[in-house]
Amino acid sequence: MRLSSTEVQERQFLNEGFKQIYQEAEERIFSFNFKSWLKGVLEDCMLTEFEEKVVCVPAYERDLKTRKNLRNGFYNRSLLTVFGLIEDLAVPRPRSGGYTPSIFEKHERRERKLNQLMTECFWRGISTRDMTYVIHTLTGVHVSASVVSRLTKKWDLETKRWHERALSDDYVYLMFDGVWIKNRTFTGKKRRLVLVAYGVKKDGSREVIDYKLDYSESEENWQQFLTQLTARGIEGKNLKLIVSDGCKGLMNAIALVFPLVGHQLCWAHKMRNILKNVKKKDESEVKKDLNEIFSEKISTREEVVKIIWYWRKKWRTQYPAAVRCLERDLDHLLHYLKCPTEHHKALRTSNHIERQFKEFRRRLKSMEILPTKDSADRALYALSQIRNEKLGAYPLKFTHNYLH
Repeated sequence: MRLSSTEVQERQFLNEGFKQIYQEAEERIFSFNFKSWLKGVLEDCMLTEFEEKVVCVPAYERDLKTRKNLRNGFYNRSLLTVFGLIEDLAVPRPRSGGYTPSIFEKHERRERKLNQLMTECFWRGISTRDMTYVIHTLTGVHVSASVVSRLTKKWDLETKRWHERALSDDYVYLMFDGVWIKNRTFTGKKRRLVLVAYGVKKDGSREVIDYKLDYSESEENWQQFLTQLTARGIEGKNLKLIVSDGCKGLMNAIALVFPLVGHQLCWAHKMRNILKNVKKKDESEVKKDLNEIFSEKISTREEVVKIIWYWRKKWRTQYPAAVRCLERDLDHLLHYLKCPTEHHKALRTSNHIERQFKEFRRRLKSMEILPTKDSADRALYALSQIRNEKLGAYPLKFTHNYLH
């Protein structure tokens, strides 16, 4: 259908009108001085807060009964926000003092969200020097590396509260292990041990429960850590299994604190210890023969014991030390078979807690060394929270893949 010349002209007129309106809207949006607008909003908020909380009387009223303070003009202060530096904010000043606007932290000239952004980025792997470049790119203002370091120290109280929080007793599986990190101390040592507790609940949700900075994996240190967990709420009434490596101190501590709970040793650690007693040329065959017990078709203790019996018969003469290594802890290696079949793959190793150690090492490596115990504690706390946040975002489905 052909349009008449009049209709064509009308459409052209409308198109030109739309283009002009769009252009004007675009110019108004991009020419808008957002920082100036934000400055006005912040000043209005401070003035309202000042009148409601400090003076308690509207302007130009002389009600002495409700008045708590007197106005004394304004002073100027700058605030660094995620939108850039806002200069010369008019801050209300009381006659008697004692007022700090809620938009400011005490003795700080940066917005809380910007401080949180800097600390979050720092804990997630960006170094303090790189952070200065990131903040300068976002806001146009230079922030020194020492500022980021000072901000992280404010996590001390939050870290202490996390270590002392009450714990629920709804964990069905617990995993314990230790990892060494670099940590300079007054005695000159540059390594510190971190004892870590990891838990899985009935619905499949899991978390890093807590950790403890120590100097060795002795029975005394592990027992102290486990006793603290029980005192905070983990009595073990719902516990079905505890998984750990072959550390003797930890094994003894578990037997004392949780004597009625099955203790599963990690098959990955045990396999490495077995292969230490085998010649290089036979390692793959020895491992292959023993790995038959991990087949999805094998799910009962009788089937596993039968495979192990044939494995021992085959290798006892050639590698007696390897066979003794397996026999020594055989009972502790088969506890996972008492749990539901779909949980076997996830419970026969401690890979889930090793995944947390990988995050510890990755982040702490860029920090090179932690000068004090408090700095190490803050870093580990932040990394644990980041890991728990990721675990909480996963579907609550108890499978081997989701646990890692």
